[in-house]
Amino acid sequence: MLAASLLLAPLANAAATIELGLCVHVVRGLEFHKRGVTLSAWISNAQVGEGLLPEVNRIWADAGIRFRLTSVGDAALANPPDAADLIAGILAATRDDDGHSNPERVSMYRRLLDLGAERRDCIDVYLVPYLGERSQGVAARRAERVLVTQWSDKGQPSGTPPRRFPLTEARPFTRGSLGRTLAHELGHVLGLDHPDRRRQTELGRLMGGRKPGYRLTPEEIATARARATALAERQRGHG
Repeated sequence: MLAASLLLAPLANAAATIELGLCVHVVRGLEFHKRGVTLSAWISNAQVGEGLLPEVNRIWADAGIRFRLTSVGDAALANPPDAADLIAGILAATRDDDGHSNPERVSMYRRLLDLGAERRDCIDVYLVPYLGERSQGVAARRAERVLVTQWSDKGQPSGTPPRRFPLTEARPFTRGSLGRTLAHELGHVLGLDHPDRRRQTELGRLMGGRKPGYRLTPEEIATARARATALAERQRGHG
């Protein structure tokens, strides 16, 4: 009986895992120039599969949610006639006094990118060169679309140029990484919000707040799994 139970345990764990597809688009061909540094795509397709995705899956493992790489490739560019103005607008984007990022930068990227290649059997992830001052990622929950920057100046002294955003970061959380930011933005797609700092009692959380980290609360896991279950079913219907 004990041997049978041991054999069934892995099967039960495997059945509990919810798998979601990611279509990753690396935004190449766009250049931003800030404080003497040229910001352009540096991440390779191989790094997406070998470094970025495993880090995201490590973060989400406790929730029993796993992401698979449905596709990875270069993003298609729309090449609008006002591309230079749109790039300048993203470069100038800042946060307001409450810490909120300028929402116009997302609209600007929608005009720079050709979104016609998006699929219904995956969450679309765009690895963009730059997202504006002190910005690392943004999610469009209804569109199931995520933008994550490859260069960031968040957490750096004022006036210093952006740096390559690390692909991953050893624990514990210090500066953050592209992998953690993607995991955080996927949390938004799965229905999670930022914690209320005024009422927050648990620290080290993936979704931010005071002293952020990698942790998901039981309530967040329940919410994310419910959303992921529905999303996985829909993705299978379009696969």
